[in-house]
Amino acid sequence: MGLFVKNTTFDSNDNDEIEIGSEVVIKDKGIIGLVVMKIGNLYQIKVKDEIKSYAYNEIEKK
Repeated sequence: MGLFVKNTTFDSNDNDEIEIGSEVVIKDKGIIGLVVMKIGNLYQIKVKDEIKSYAYNEIEKK
């Protein structure tokens, strides 16, 4: 049995994609990072020497 998720905020962000290689700001922390990969609606962001995953609504284009 799997997990089904419907009607989330992630469903409507298909048109607002951020390109790989773009600089972004992590909203809560104010840290600047670089998009290295996109997996579904999650973005892999490189900050210093770490790579962490963030949802679209947690980041904004710089």
